Amino acid sequence: MARKTQRRPDKIELGVVDIHTHVLPGIDDGAEKMALSYRMLRRSYKQGVRKVIATPHYVAYHWRTKPQQIQELMEKLAARVQKAMPDLELYRGQEIQYFEGMVEMLREGKLLTLAGSRYVLTEFLPTSSWSQIEGAVRELTMAGYLPVLAHIERYQCLREKGRLEELMKEGAYLQMNYGSLTKLSHFWKIRERLDRRWCRRTLLAGYISFLGTDMHGNRHRVPNSAKAIAWIRKKGGSELARQLSIENPEKIILDEKL
Repeated sequence: MARKTQRRPDKIELGVVDIHTHVLPGIDDGAEKMALSYRMLRRSYKQGVRKVIATPHYVAYHWRTKPQQIQELMEKLAARVQKAMPDLELYRGQEIQYFEGMVEMLREGKLLTLAGSRYVLTEFLPTSSWSQIEGAVRELTMAGYLPVLAHIERYQCLREKGRLEELMKEGAYLQMNYGSLTKLSHFWKIRERLDRRWCRRTLLAGYISFLGTDMHGNRHRVPNSAKAIAWIRKKGGSELARQLSIENPEKIILDEKL
């Protein structure tokens, strides 16, 4: 029987910045060991990724990851990949599930922004209400932070007309997972009820500022930017593909507002 060959994107975009990853080993539900972290980054690298922000979970009642712990793992991972991927840059961050007291901990340096910028990758429970999300955005922006709402496709309350616009007016930036534009996301197969058509329409309508792999491993929630970028290039043009995968996330690294 002939082997089924996997179709590859026509063009790999070099210089992609991945702002949402769970690549640090043994710290959350992402990579379990350093060897897997290396393989995940190698797979991303082959898809054109050259800058990665490690964003382990911070969940107050579960994963209380600490900046020093993250720094130590970052240094070990950087040393591990340096020879094979010398131009790959790694940055610190966290994906913080919103909780009361979050702003205070950010100010005290007990929580990490993205790459030391004002941007904060913030997530919520899928069942969170509109008032909870809007209130969190208001609190973060009033404190001088730039909230990046992680994988906005998971929050059903945001699908009501006008709500994405309202969040953007209040200073929030919306992040979508690459896998939600294709059929590669683990969450397409289980309870999240994602709607790929809604994701594609939302992106092409201009609501999305950032994309991320949200990679957790090499089997589920995998490094998967290339196919999604190819789809964006085909449907939205090369300029939009480059803007979402390189130019916008570079603003985070530089701590510049979009």
